[in-house]
Amino acid sequence: MDLTKRLPPGLALLFLGPVLGELLSGHQSLFEFINPLNFVLTALPYGFAAIICRELVVRWRKGWSGLVLLGLAFGIYEEFIVARSVWDPNWAELGVLGNYSYWQGITWTYAEVLVHFHLTISILSSVVLAGLLYPQRRDDRWVSNRGLIACLIGLALWSPVLMILHPFSPPLIGYALSWAAIAGLVYLAWRLPGQVFKARLGVVVAPFWYGLIACGNMTLVFWLVFLLPESNPAWLPAWPLAFALVAFLDLGAFWVVLLWSGNGSTWDARDKLALIIGMLALFIVLDVFKDFSEAFGGSSIVAIVALWGLWRLWLHTVRARLRKAS
Repeated sequence: MDLTKRLPPGLALLFLGPVLGELLSGHQSLFEFINPLNFVLTALPYGFAAIICRELVVRWRKGWSGLVLLGLAFGIYEEFIVARSVWDPNWAELGVLGNYSYWQGITWTYAEVLVHFHLTISILSSVVLAGLLYPQRRDDRWVSNRGLIACLIGLALWSPVLMILHPFSPPLIGYALSWAAIAGLVYLAWRLPGQVFKARLGVVVAPFWYGLIACGNMTLVFWLVFLLPESNPAWLPAWPLAFALVAFLDLGAFWVVLLWSGNGSTWDARDKLALIIGMLALFIVLDVFKDFSEAFGGSSIVAIVALWGLWRLWLHTVRARLRKAS
């Protein structure tokens, strides 16, 4: 694609993280996102995190498992340490969840789905999309040691800045355990072998099915955690059951992808792109309707641009595969 010839891959990933994590997800409107101060304070660190996760996986010579563990670590850091949204029962976005799954100082189902979101959208989707945009440099380092350190510092500074914007103090023990969980996940990502699951023959399926299982997983998880409690709280199961169901949906989808892809050894770029498109589909649809149900914030414009960009990347990926086959 023409843009990739002019834009370095590290810089592309620096912007992909915020675009997916804050803009396409609908967390910020287009007008909020393009505000320079707001972008630097609340969106740019997503790019720092994506670069850090991607660079550590490359430098440590790890595979998908390493990226998943680092994505989980970022999700905990962002929600438990930086935003501290999961600790605050009065957090503006909670709605009825504050009364539904708030226990021992944590809104559990909210915390679970946010970590799920940051793993799949903020980290996996942005890193994989960047790799598909720059296939020839997929295994290269994209930033220097100095650049990686700058990203680490920028991500670390995010916490005190957000503490000023949201001055809420979580329980000391819970806060310490969150840091311990982050350290443990990073350590595991560093120590685990690059190929955790042995390569084997996968199941040949069309890319469509990767997209379908990703879209189905994302839609069911968000419906169960956000939409169902708001629409009909009387029919809700006890929150530990909902928590377990979300974990089952995630582990089930992960297992199916491993099964089809031969533990990540037999799928191609089309399969990976279809998986990412499936993860993003729910947010693209919601962006289209958001401008019609609320005040116009440019979300439909974001959805149209995202569809156009993903379609162009799909055509580019298919053509590259045909050229390789010939």
